[in-house]
Amino acid sequence: MLKNIVVGVDDSESALKAAQRAAELAASTGAVLHVVSAVDNRRTISESDNLPEGVGTTPGEQAEAIAGRVASTLSDITTEVHSSPHPGRPGEALVAVANEVGADLIVVGNRRVQGIARVLGSIATDVAQHAPCDVYIVKTV
Repeated sequence: MLKNIVVGVDDSESALKAAQRAAELAASTGAVLHVVSAVDNRRTISESDNLPEGVGTTPGEQAEAIAGRVASTLSDITTEVHSSPHPGRPGEALVAVANEVGADLIVVGNRRVQGIARVLGSIATDVAQHAPCDVYIVKTV
């Protein structure tokens, strides 16, 4: 039985599809869903970035807004949803949160990327190598 599911999100359609699937899994198992957006402090946000309305200007504010926005859309699917930003690259952030909450499952989407990561997606590959639990890769492309 699943008790805690972690899903990583950003502002992509791929991430939203993965989050929706994670919410469906959480609803069917009664698990708590943890929606995580990575705060990669190596990236700076410039005025030229096309940010959605309500998204902050620092990486942390942006990640918090994205996670919160996605989590609010999932509350129609499952009842207990938590959202949070987490420092680090996406794969590192997901594994860290999975360890913190004792996750039974990490859900990630796949994206079109090059090389060996093309099969799973670079974040999915990173998570699969370091996850403390099962990893569910949602076909999103």
